[in-house]
Amino acid sequence: MDLEKLKELQLEIARKVDLRDRYNFSEIKYVIGVDQTFLGEKIISCAVKFEFPELKEIERNFSVDRVTFPYIPGYLMFREGDPAVKAVEKLISEKTVIIVDGSGIAHPRKCGLATYIAIKTDTPSIGVTKKRLFGEIEGEGEVRAVRDAGRVIGYALAGCKNCREIFISPGSFISPETALEVIRACMRGKLPLPIKIAHEFGQQLKKSIN
Repeated sequence: MDLEKLKELQLEIARKVDLRDRYNFSEIKYVIGVDQTFLGEKIISCAVKFEFPELKEIERNFSVDRVTFPYIPGYLMFREGDPAVKAVEKLISEKTVIIVDGSGIAHPRKCGLATYIAIKTDTPSIGVTKKRLFGEIEGEGEVRAVRDAGRVIGYALAGCKNCREIFISPGSFISPETALEVIRACMRGKLPLPIKIAHEFGQQLKKSIN
């Protein structure tokens, strides 16, 4: 495995990132939560689509694939990217934003899982993680900026009192500010509802898949 070649591929994808809003907040009609779980040598990718901002579930899909790439922090797109795209692409329609359990541009090479999914599907995406992968956090309060060399690449958000922060960064085709606005509208307790439901869907499937 040549990590240098994989880095170059990530940098090539990162050069395609566009942080301009494809849709204004008020134009967004749907959000899709994407989460993945593992069962032995299998990866279960779950996608659940909701009307936005009501967050009424309207459709869900999943895929089960064999794991073909090892777990290496910073390279999850090569392990989880194509299975996630397979699960989500059938649910994408006009004015949809994908919310991914994974990083966007808050990544050492500006190419996390959410970025990969955005570029592959040509759909705005937002990455959400429970841990900070990259960037410096500034400020105090419920919302804090995550910066790289002074540039805002995302936000840390405490969804409720005494909750641990989550870290939000755009994948592509959406600005950090609109990404934050969308996630705040989706918060239900500690996590955005679309990711929470996609995660629960995956846990249900694990019980029925051999």
